[in-house]
Amino acid sequence: MSPISDPKLSGFSTATLQPGRGVVEFGQRVESYGQFQSQSADSGRTFACPALTEDVWRRLQCGLEQWFQAVSFLLNCLATGRRLPGELDRQLGDSRRQQLERWQARYACRASRAVTWLWPGAVDVMLQVDGSLQIMDCDLSLPSGLERLKSPNCRSLAESKARLRQQLFGLGGFPWGSGRVVLLDPNSSCASRRCNEFLSWLLDAQMVTTSELSVERGEIRLRHCGNWLPIDAVIRRVEDDLLDPNCGRPDSLVGVPGLVRSWQSGLVSVFNPPGAGLLRCRSLAALIPECIRVFLGQQPLLDAAPVISLEDPVERSQVFRDAHHYAIRTDDPMHPARPWFGGSSDQRQLEQLRQRIDADPSRWIARPLPVPNSGRMNLRFFGSLHRGFCLFPGALARRSEVDGGARMVISEDSEVHPVWRGLPELGDESAGRTPE
Repeated sequence: MSPISDPKLSGFSTATLQPGRGVVEFGQRVESYGQFQSQSADSGRTFACPALTEDVWRRLQCGLEQWFQAVSFLLNCLATGRRLPGELDRQLGDSRRQQLERWQARYACRASRAVTWLWPGAVDVMLQVDGSLQIMDCDLSLPSGLERLKSPNCRSLAESKARLRQQLFGLGGFPWGSGRVVLLDPNSSCASRRCNEFLSWLLDAQMVTTSELSVERGEIRLRHCGNWLPIDAVIRRVEDDLLDPNCGRPDSLVGVPGLVRSWQSGLVSVFNPPGAGLLRCRSLAALIPECIRVFLGQQPLLDAAPVISLEDPVERSQVFRDAHHYAIRTDDPMHPARPWFGGSSDQRQLEQLRQRIDADPSRWIARPLPVPNSGRMNLRFFGSLHRGFCLFPGALARRSEVDGGARMVISEDSEVHPVWRGLPELGDESAGRTPE
């Protein structure tokens, strides 16, 4: 069987755990890494993005580090069952406050301990032609799109894997050390399947489904060749509510009963832990600038897109009175609906949307529309926070909607282009090569 470091190896596989060891070998081939590279956005070519200068990268490095640290403080506060500081609590609507209380009742840890929340996370940023930045959305639980980034000028699979790991996670190694790790997949044919297979290859984690895992005396075990092997870490690609039917939705067919209790007790690590998905809601992510002030004692270095909760009837009435100045979207981008962008002349559509919002206003938010600008784009950046903060030196660029947000889920967007830090623009003969 060919080792992973073999530069002639044409395919990567779902890793198979070996009894009694914390290492993996290749098993049945899933798909060739070469196909992942050749089928990535724009065939791996570097996309010209003049506004993304080195100065902008430095601002992103500092600003996103603030963002990730503040998120970790917020989630630690919630996971230990503490009340939010008054400055944050006052910004919450009733439905979001109840959502956090329900989460704490289900998922709060039984003892205070160090938790790695963001390994990794993704943040969508609107970039203007003048280099100004504004954070639009974040996915800190199930970030997708990494499979569409290709490290330039790699001569072998081993070099590509090592470089991607170092760029995304730094030199500190994996949080689980040499322990056994699996990737929990919902076993579906959805668009995220491709990303899950890529992460399985990158992290040497066997991709498994709930039928292959069991919890006994709080310990997670993997069925392998008639034996049950203890698992140290689970990389979950299942949403919070579906992760464990004992804590979330009881009708979940993709979760592992007892997994959350095992995580709460510190018997297994979960990446990213339950709770990281809370910040996917735009009304909750809007708390992060204030979290930076409260928890870090600093002023935010990056602007965040303003969010108006339509749960407040006064705010809702104001938005609809001046609807041509706003974009209206769902609060949770994972449960999307047709957005409304001010300037549309379709009053019938607006009235239909208003009826839907009035029926359940907590599902919707509004954003003031920025000044029209044909040069803005939406960029997805990836980072991790473990022993320190790492910002991946590449991003996924795509055209944005008029409000600066993304047009669709990134795994389904065919017009995505990789952008790399420090690489020359298209047209330069050295484009695509890593600088010395």
